[in-house]
Amino acid sequence: MTDAIRATGPADILGFIPHALGNAPRESFVFVTLQGNRLGATLRVDAPMEAAPGMFARAMRGYLAADTAATAVLLAVYTDQSAPDAPRPFHGHIEALIEVFDAAGTPLKDGWLVTNTHWQNLLCDSEAGCCAPQPLDSIKDSNLNAEMVFRGSAYAAEPGTTYAPYTGPVERIETITAHYEELANEDMSAPRALWQAALQDTGEIPIHHAMELVAAFQILPVRDVLLCNIIDPNRPTADNSGDLLLGIGISPDWARVDKAQERARELIGLTPEGYRAPLLTLIGWIEFLKGRSSSAADHFEQAVADRPDFRLAVLLGEVINRGTVAAVAKDPATSYKRER
Repeated sequence: MTDAIRATGPADILGFIPHALGNAPRESFVFVTLQGNRLGATLRVDAPMEAAPGMFARAMRGYLAADTAATAVLLAVYTDQSAPDAPRPFHGHIEALIEVFDAAGTPLKDGWLVTNTHWQNLLCDSEAGCCAPQPLDSIKDSNLNAEMVFRGSAYAAEPGTTYAPYTGPVERIETITAHYEELANEDMSAPRALWQAALQDTGEIPIHHAMELVAAFQILPVRDVLLCNIIDPNRPTADNSGDLLLGIGISPDWARVDKAQERARELIGLTPEGYRAPLLTLIGWIEFLKGRSSSAADHFEQAVADRPDFRLAVLLGEVINRGTVAAVAKDPATSYKRER
């Protein structure tokens, strides 16, 4: 079996997008660059409810300019903002995108509107009768979606993520506190070694090691270096790590990053409320690096709900709210390639 998957029509492209993103978009603009006849980078942004059309179009062009091999762009607009018989939603923004991408030499080759009831062409003249709504099942039944599923790919039905309430023993808080007091008086070598082992080993983390890690993530300087060690295992401190946190100048080992995300979810299941904020922030930060702003924002919001004073989640949430896309996610050479 080769890695190449053939897309033969719009339903195939729309079937590919959720697999590329890891979830089914809602109220989103999703751009896919074309490199000749090949699909290139995928970028999802929130639907521009308030952004001016020209400003929005120029920002999107700036983001996609990182794909220097792009020859054209595809657009899928996911929204339920208008009824099926109404004029196309975000008309001004789409016209601005057409103009800006044409001027840049990477024209908007095709586009589709996807609602919770149907999908249809977004760029054709509706009066010509070529934009008839199509059933969503045609996306699910597309050859490309079937091939992705056959290869083991799956995606979440919703962008958001929920975590079950803690149901473990109440004594676990005392265990975390005891480990916290021990770690606060030690250097970072022990928690770094424990985290490194968790990212290398298979199987579940032993419960006593899991509680040590949960405690370590409560200590601000230790938390920061453990985050950095996901990308740079040899980094001894988090000093001057601002660029790394914003995804600037890094080329991650995405298998290691995925493992860190998996481990954080495992730890959340063992952690009482009030102690989950660092782990939720870790997952949100990784989602930010992967270019999944909605999921990242959702995790930062959950972290603040868990601990309102958790400053890192607040700051990273503000980065998302400004429309910032991680530099690593904008570069096709370093962006996340979801295993399919």
